[in-house]
Amino acid sequence: IQRAYRNYKKRLESLAKRIWEAVRNDGTPDRKKLLGITPRDTYPAPSWPTRDDEWIIEKKWQLSVRLANVTYGIIFKKLYQRGYIIIRGSDWSNQLKWLQNPDYYRIDKDNIEYIIRVTECEKYKANSWSIKSICERVGL
Repeated sequence: IQRAYRNYKKRLESLAKRIWEAVRNDGTPDRKKLLGITPRDTYPAPSWPTRDDEWIIEKKWQLSVRLANVTYGIIFKKLYQRGYIIIRGSDWSNQLKWLQNPDYYRIDKDNIEYIIRVTECEKYKANSWSIKSICERVGL
């Protein structure tokens, strides 16, 4: 049991854990943190009646937006190092899958392409101005 625990402690930190640490420790003041850390009474009362669950839903939405932004930045850099460029965004949980097997997740079941190879950038530039701007932004 002790050997198994030592091996567990020695394992590499997962990408999801690193992203969570980046979101959690991003320098945001305590009064602006999410999911109940910010006391409700510190904000002025709205002029319309609200329910507690609306407050919770709004906080969850804010967290998901922050998590998506941080995830996109990290995933974009990692995929670019592997020779891929993100041309269309997706949910952060899908983006984490892209790192596991970019070739498999390039096109989804609805035939929507999310990732292209850096070497294919020239081919796609002529078809879409948005892909052209993405390729130019990374210097291709």
